[in-house]
Order: sequence, then structure tokens, then C-alpha cells
Amino acid sequence: MLEVPTYRRSRLSGELPFRILTLGSVLFSASVVVALVLVIMQKSQILWPVEAPLTFLTSSGWFGATDPSGVITAAFGAWPMIWGTLVTSLIGIAVAAPIGIFAAIYLVELAPKRIAALLTFLVEIVAAIPSVVVGLWALGELSPRLRDSIEWWIASSLGQFIPWLSEDPQQPSDTSVFRAGIVLAIMITPMVAAVSREVIRSVPQSLREGLVGMGATKWETIRLVILPTAKVGLFGAVLLAFGRAIGETIAVRLVIGMNITAVPTTLFQSGSSIAAQIAGAYGEASPIEKGALAGLGLSLFLLTMSLSLTVRLLMWRSANKMVARA
Repeated sequence: MLEVPTYRRSRLSGELPFRILTLGSVLFSASVVVALVLVIMQKSQILWPVEAPLTFLTSSGWFGATDPSGVITAAFGAWPMIWGTLVTSLIGIAVAAPIGIFAAIYLVELAPKRIAALLTFLVEIVAAIPSVVVGLWALGELSPRLRDSIEWWIASSLGQFIPWLSEDPQQPSDTSVFRAGIVLAIMITPMVAAVSREVIRSVPQSLREGLVGMGATKWETIRLVILPTAKVGLFGAVLLAFGRAIGETIAVRLVIGMNITAVPTTLFQSGSSIAAQIAGAYGEASPIEKGALAGLGLSLFLLTMSLSLTVRLLMWRSANKMVARA
């Protein structure tokens, strides 16, 4: 009888520090995000008196100077970088999503256990390769090969019908938006495969066994049970990889081009992205240009936050639907 109060007191005495520790961790994370946004907004304040936010987001050009009288003249436009970020990320996810999901299905449902373990290890190794290494390999080997093979074939076959896929065969560009998208696809495919693999593994085994017991084949089980059950998680994996592609810097910078401040007329020309522009121009930027780069950073933050909120909204709606069906 005397040990029960002692046990309760020890449990309560350990619970309070644990609550304080976890709450402190959450508050620290939130404060980092708030401080980051405030610093970016403060650094971009120099831009807004001379460049309206809407004009900044929708216009092209990249010029800023101060005349002898101290008057700042600027013509900064973020649209070419926003366009390059979105297009390269969309190209990357369009290639990486089906490959990653199919790879995950094979690893979970079709591959023998030993082969699945080996292939999973290889996928994780690819995901751990630093982006700068991938960028150097792409710049020296992959980019010229893509230019002389896939780009040439697409331009010669479809370029005369689709202007965005045309290219000058006499003067092909050394860098291009399309090649940057392919590099992103290589970098995010392991992420799609890894997350999709965990999602597919979480599908209850009883669902598989129930359909197999009714005489369904492996393909029918995957099509009728696994993919419908895991579709929300798979979509979340794709969106998470898309968010990773949006923020990629070094590899894209090496392959997409440098100092491009206009929207290219085709996918096979050089372009720019938000992260690549910030990384390449900040070191030698003037104060007004640093403000514009901070504005680019704020745009990238809002873009990734919007993507994250979209993922959470979809997950929430899916969970509500599952509860309603139950």
C-alpha cells in the first residue's frame, strides 16, 4: 500500500521534465522558422520601395544600380527564376515519380527477399550521393550525352510542331532547362522509391491475402488493393520529392546555365532557378541586388510552404474519408 503513492510521485516527477523538454523542442523549431522569415523579410525591405511585389514576381530582367545622387534604379524580375524552378522540378518529378513507384512495387511485392535487400541498399546509396558530385558528373558526362541523343531526337522529331521543343542543330546549348530536370529526376528518384516502399509495406497483409484467396493474380492484387489503398501516401511521396527538387541548388546551377535573366524560348536553352540564382549571384551582389535575392528566397519559402500545406490538406481529407467509410 505504501509503494503506490511513491510510484505515482516518481511517474509525475519524470513526466513534467519530459513535457518541458518536448515543448521546448517544438518552440525551438517554430522560433527558427519565424526568425528565418523575419530575417529574409528584413533583408528584402530595400527592394520594395523601388519594385512592387507583384511586378517583382511577374516581370523579367535583373538590374539594379545607385546613381551619384543616391537614387536607386532597379528592374528586378523573379519570373524567369520561378519559371525555371517550376519547369525543372516538373520535368524531374514526371520522370522520377513512375520510376520510383514502380521500383517500390517491385521491391515490396515482386523481388525475392535477398535481391530486395540488396537493391534497397543500392537505392539508399544513390540517395546519399552529394548533389555537387551529381552535378559535376552531369556537367562533364551526362549533359553532353543528353544533348547529342535525347534532346536532338526530341527536337528533330517534335520541334517543328511544338516550339517549346525546338533547337538549333547548328548551335546546341551547352546547358539547358531540360537537362537540369533530368538531373533532378536522378536525384529525387531514390526518395520517391524509399518513401513509396514504406507506404506500400504499410498496406495490411490481410487485404492482399483476401484478394489472393478469391483467385486474384499478383497484378490484380497490386492494381485493385495495393495502389488504391496506398494512393494518398504515394501522392505524398511524390509531393515531398517535388519539394526537394524545388530547393536543389548546386547540381541545377551547374547544368541549367548561369546569369540567365529571361525566360528561355525552348526547354533546350539555358535558364535559371531561384536557388541557383541566389547561390551564383549573392557573393558579388550590390545592396539592392542582395535585397532582390532575399526576395527570391522569400518567394522560394512561400512556394515550399504552399506545397507542404497542400500535402497536409490532402492527407487530412484522405484521413477524414477513411474515417467516414469506417
